[in-house]
Amino acid sequence: MALDIVGVAPLYQGPDINRMRLTAELSQKPASLLKPLVPLKSKLTTIETKRIMSVLDETIHKVELVTLLSYMGANYETLEKMLGGDIIKAVREHEDLCHTLLDSIIYLQDKERRLQEEEEYEEEGLFRNRLFSLELQKSHLLPLMLQIKESTKDILRLLLNNPQAASLAQTHTLSRSVEAQNFIDCLMELRGFLFEKLLTSPMEARDRSQFIQDIDRRNKRNQEIINTLENELAAIMRNREAEVEKENFV
Repeated sequence: MALDIVGVAPLYQGPDINRMRLTAELSQKPASLLKPLVPLKSKLTTIETKRIMSVLDETIHKVELVTLLSYMGANYETLEKMLGGDIIKAVREHEDLCHTLLDSIIYLQDKERRLQEEEEYEEEGLFRNRLFSLELQKSHLLPLMLQIKESTKDILRLLLNNPQAASLAQTHTLSRSVEAQNFIDCLMELRGFLFEKLLTSPMEARDRSQFIQDIDRRNKRNQEIINTLENELAAIMRNREAEVEKENFV
């Protein structure tokens, strides 16, 4: 934290080098300066701000549920009694679609790799036909991706209509992938930032900006003083050592 006042004792107070001291004292004033950092309001008041936060909270809740679908699909037998037959059935169908899509992507990637390797050995016309066939197969993935999108919506709808099942599913948060958890953490960070922004009036925002600039200038000034004192102290130490060496030589 930036120092408000740097109090400096005289660098040299007599022949004893140990009497030199550098002290940094905090001002008694900073308490009042910290006020601009605290929003005057603690609750959202307008319909618009409440709606914004409501939409973001709903989005985060849905992401938390969606990122658990892989775990549900891999452990459907264990979770069936907990979540109910309808949800597990939808999850299994969703899992089958995802596996089909993944297998198709792997197959097409392998086929594309082999086609690239054989490009220089193939006749141009034959190569074009094979390339066209590959692109056609890729286009067939789109309907499958749309099916997965719709199945995700269906599962979310079932979970949101059954708050108890949704709460039970969220007890398995440790089963999320690291990437999914990082994404959720970023959303929560965004929520905190947005909430504070919505609480802060334009005047408070200006005061906050001015306060931070003042702190930054004060910190730079204090650092310059400290650097100067350190250099002076180092010079005195060198002179002291030179005097000691001179006395020893004599």
